[in-house]
Amino acid sequence: MFRKISLLVVAVALAVTVVPAMAGCAAEEEPTEKADLRLIEFFDPDCPFCKEMKPTVDDLQDEYESKIEAFDIVDVTTDEGGRMVEEFGIFLTPTFVILDGDGVELDRVTGATTKENMITFIERGIADVTGEKSDTPRETIEGEGSSLDE
Repeated sequence: MFRKISLLVVAVALAVTVVPAMAGCAAEEEPTEKADLRLIEFFDPDCPFCKEMKPTVDDLQDEYESKIEAFDIVDVTTDEGGRMVEEFGIFLTPTFVILDGDGVELDRVTGATTKENMITFIERGIADVTGEKSDTPRETIEGEGSSLDE
C-alpha cells in the first residue's frame, strides 16, 4: 500500500513539474508569423559603398529573414537587375526598398548608412504592415552611394 502511494506521489510530482515545463518548450518552438514585407537591396558588386554595407546587410539578413517574408539582394549589373532598376527608379547604389504584401513601396533608404538606421528602417516597415505604432518619426534616411550613371 505504501509503495502504491509513493508511486502516486511521484507521478503527481512529475505531472506538476515536467508537463508544464514541456508545454512551455513547445510554445517557444512554434515559429512566429512573418510580417508581410519584402526588403530589396539594389547593389553593384563594384560599388565601394555596397561593399562597405555588406557586413551590415549580412547581419540584417540573418536577423530579419525569419521575421519578414522576403529579403532580396538585386545585382544591378544583371539584365534582371537592370529591369528592376528601371521599375523602381533606382539611381544610386546601395538602395534599400521596403514593399508591403501588395508590392506597394512603403519606404526607401538611398546610400550606405549605419546599422542602427537600417534597423529603424526595417522596424518601421514591420510596424507599417502589422499595424503596430512605430515610435520613430518618419524621416528619410539617406547616406552615401555610387551613381548608376557613373
